[in-house]
Amino acid sequence: MTQRDDGHDYRDSKNRAEAYERKQKYEAIIDMVIRWLDSNIDDPPMGSIGIATDSADLKQKIELALDPSTTKKQIEDGDL
Repeated sequence: MTQRDDGHDYRDSKNRAEAYERKQKYEAIIDMVIRWLDSNIDDPPMGSIGIATDSADLKQKIELALDPSTTKKQIEDGDL
């Protein structure tokens, strides 16, 4: 059995923390999509152009939300 140094433990801990943050972020993205869909059900856009525009907007928001620099709080607050 090989001995692990403190650097390994730090990297393992950091990797677990990053994985946890990604999971939290993905859950926030799903919530954002559901909120967007709910708002369109309650107040649908006018005509197919509105739907296409809303779909393009949602795609852009998802891409921004997936950016590593975007935080979970920004997603939850809708600051995209």
